[in-house]
Amino acid sequence: MKLSVLLQDIVPSLLQTDMEITGIQTRAQDIQPGQLFLAIKGYAANGHDYIKTALDKGAAAVVAQNNPDRLNRVIQVENSRRAAGIIAARFFGNPSRDLFLVGVTGTNGKTTITYLLEQMFLAAGFRCGVMGTINIRYNGKHVDAPTTTPDALTIQKTLAQMKQTGITHVIMEVSSHGLDQFRVDGCHFDMGIFTNLTQDHLDYHPDMTAYYHCKKRFFTDFLRPGVNSPRLSAVVNMDDPWGARLAGELDFPVMRVSAETAENSRSMEVRVQDIMDSIQGIFGRMHLGSDTMGFSSFLTGRFNLENILCAAGAAYGAGVKPIQIQQGLAACNGVPGRLEKVANPLNRYLFVDYAHTPGALESVLKTLKQRATRRLITVFGCGGDRDRTKRPLMGKIACRYSDVTIVTSDNPRTENPDQIIEEILAGIRETGTSVTSWPDLSNKDKRLTYADFSGVICHADRTYALDAAVRISRPGDIILAAGKGHETYQVTNTGTIHFDDREQLAAACAAMAEQFVPITWTRNDIAAALETSPATDTRNDGFVFTGISTDSRTILSHEIFLALTGDTFDGHGFIPDLVTRGIRGFVVKTGTRINSKEKNTAPGSGPVVYEVPDTLDALGRLGHFQRTRSGANVLAITGSNGKTSTCRMARAIFQTTYDTLATQKNFNNEIGVPRTLLSLSCAHQWAVVEMGMNQPGEMSRLSRIAGPDICVVTNTTGAHLEGLKTADNVAREKARIFDQAVSGSVAVLFNDDPRVRILKDHARNTPAIEKILTFGSDDTADVYATDIRSSGGMTRFLGHIHGETARFHLQSPARFMVFNALAALAAAAAAGIRIPDMQAGLAAFAPVSGRLSIQTLPGGIHLIDDTYNANPASMTQALVTLAEMAKDPATYGTGRTVAILGDMRELGPDSEHLHRSVGQTAAKLGITRLYLYGPLSSHMLAGALAEGMAKDTVFHGSKQEIEDRVQAFVRSGDWILVKGSRGMAMETFIARMQTLLHDTVSKQGKD
Repeated sequence: MKLSVLLQDIVPSLLQTDMEITGIQTRAQDIQPGQLFLAIKGYAANGHDYIKTALDKGAAAVVAQNNPDRLNRVIQVENSRRAAGIIAARFFGNPSRDLFLVGVTGTNGKTTITYLLEQMFLAAGFRCGVMGTINIRYNGKHVDAPTTTPDALTIQKTLAQMKQTGITHVIMEVSSHGLDQFRVDGCHFDMGIFTNLTQDHLDYHPDMTAYYHCKKRFFTDFLRPGVNSPRLSAVVNMDDPWGARLAGELDFPVMRVSAETAENSRSMEVRVQDIMDSIQGIFGRMHLGSDTMGFSSFLTGRFNLENILCAAGAAYGAGVKPIQIQQGLAACNGVPGRLEKVANPLNRYLFVDYAHTPGALESVLKTLKQRATRRLITVFGCGGDRDRTKRPLMGKIACRYSDVTIVTSDNPRTENPDQIIEEILAGIRETGTSVTSWPDLSNKDKRLTYADFSGVICHADRTYALDAAVRISRPGDIILAAGKGHETYQVTNTGTIHFDDREQLAAACAAMAEQFVPITWTRNDIAAALETSPATDTRNDGFVFTGISTDSRTILSHEIFLALTGDTFDGHGFIPDLVTRGIRGFVVKTGTRINSKEKNTAPGSGPVVYEVPDTLDALGRLGHFQRTRSGANVLAITGSNGKTSTCRMARAIFQTTYDTLATQKNFNNEIGVPRTLLSLSCAHQWAVVEMGMNQPGEMSRLSRIAGPDICVVTNTTGAHLEGLKTADNVAREKARIFDQAVSGSVAVLFNDDPRVRILKDHARNTPAIEKILTFGSDDTADVYATDIRSSGGMTRFLGHIHGETARFHLQSPARFMVFNALAALAAAAAAGIRIPDMQAGLAAFAPVSGRLSIQTLPGGIHLIDDTYNANPASMTQALVTLAEMAKDPATYGTGRTVAILGDMRELGPDSEHLHRSVGQTAAKLGITRLYLYGPLSSHMLAGALAEGMAKDTVFHGSKQEIEDRVQAFVRSGDWILVKGSRGMAMETFIARMQTLLHDTVSKQGKD
């Protein structure tokens, strides 16, 4: 490109000599012959000192602010830094003019908004690139970013590369440094977002007013209102006073955003209502202009709600549909280092955040404190070689909001870490708070003495500080590591080292989780549990078994093998191979022999063998023995419907207060229950155990194994009638859960159950049951709900618990799930759990896969997966939920509903009638299309037709035929329910629907 073109309107006089420029550089050492060198005065180096070097290396010309040595080919400009942006843009073809470019500016929230907006753009089908604090990313490529806003040359070169690879939309974080240093000059922005303005960078800007005017320049100098954006081009957070000022000073319309729910926010273009904001995330309804939608996000906190609304407003302004905004928001699982959640096995809430300013730290801590039901433990420091005035301020803020403050190092750089800490502590001491000496956490007993600790401690080693935060924590505590966020390094006065807060916290949790290893087994322990001595024991060592296994495929070398038998398998057949593999212990049926060829014949090295009449009974005895010696309490949950969901809700609630073990997978029978209990450790305080049955006598045996302290019966309906014949018999069998409850136990019963009298009578006649608690739909129950509202995929209700009332939220649109929640809440009340912990736990519940879990496919079709199992009651509940969801305007449905239903098994002689009634229910609810699979579902067809459904809206056939018809019928916005008994394998429909319907909607979009 000609030099004259690059310098047009930059240099007032015409160039005497024009020349072709092959490239541009800001580093003299990178110059190649024929390139243009831009001499820029920086803070660590001055490019003007390297002009001669650049010319010697063959630079065609140099652009500089001065030329003291009067060298040839040096072109002087007023501001070479400002000229650099314009020259770079021209050299790379002004790429921003062909892109939809969004700039995000403000003190806090920029990075989070770029991640949110990126997902919304991707959901809309845009090809998106991002330039931000964490990295530059597009088309799967990620490049680390040294600064929030790169230098002008990098910006223009990257935009050109993005454009060449097909990127259409770019989101850029725009910092005040980037604006003041003219890095974005030459960029043409289509949309700008203002987040907020708080104290930061005052070592660079003279004061807050100067800082504000620097940010304002972005909107006045760089936006192109109305060029590419079909709606408003500036999105401003009106909840920030500087944002409100900016909106009033701009001379073009802006999209105003507010997270306030007060009356005066109704004039805002983007606003919210019915917000649930917990430690688990944010849920609610959002108004975008004239559109309304339900939304959910894994992010938490008021400031993140503001970030969400800013991103949604920008997406809406860019023409993204509300349903795509909804999908993009749900797809954003978190932002690196921005109140980022760290998964852990300890039931603690761990967060890592980049907050390194007083305003950001206060915002994060205030957010977490408002949502804390236990202690808030904060680990933080301040960076070296940075604004020292904020150190005592941040100390005061941390102390004000935290129960435990641990002051440590951040990036000390060239400063002494202890001196930085002392300046932080000076602010803390001004509050009258003393600093406690570093705790001795060398063993469990000493750690427990800090379980209720509140105060301030300090340690210059950040590793020790983070480890201590975990070691003194207890279930439900929040731990925040603030200051470093996404950084994977620490800059010290001896150099830069690898350091990642997330890794350090995870390692500390992993070490602490070792206390939850199941209790080991000596030979005497096993003998005591089985009430029999080993039939064979040639070992003369103190060998200890680490666990009990019933699976020859996954058994570990230090576990003992228990050989189960069934109708189609016999574990005894695997014993010879297991002996060869070195397994050292077996529990077998009486009479089973392990001959000498199958043994290691070395003296004292043969396997230990226990012989029992019934190995299934032996498994139960071992499970009960483990339950007893662990000292844990047991919550046992059974019922015809909802026991798995109730179990998951109870686990989520109990984990807020106690170290809790819970049933995994479908371990709810005479094999599964003891397997769950065998995982107990001495550190567990509660076990939440699901119990299922389909034959008389099973529940009593499960009760003997578990020895429950709290017994929950969710309901009794017509399920498993082949084995139990009548619903009353189901109730009588479920009541046997009380049989082996421990003394002083509590029974929790559904007050609305038509057979509750049977359950109550059995509980009252069981001496161990000390108290009966009921849950139900009205105040005749001990625990009940009012004001139940479902919208946008959420259900809200007022829970009344022993005279106390609180608002609860469920991540489920199904109103009937409220009864499962009430059962869990009643159990929690019996266990002494506080209501705030109940609220936090219930908010953490996520629907079980295959149990009314909802997903929205990329094409906008909503799929309800309820394939785990089915009986008449659960079928009705699912159909009602389907009908309600399709009518909810917040879900952007078309109102069209599709039900794919399979047979309900084990219903006994009433099966035909019960299937027919399901078909009638579907017709009464106005289901648009009914597709039926299985021989028994033909009776659903008859019921639907008898109730008035048109013949062409009901179909009974094979899976392939149903898939073909569904694919031909559905369109974006439709709701589909898939449900049937476990034996019908209805989950195969889900997998096929996910593929077929995505392809279908994609083709419709092209048409």
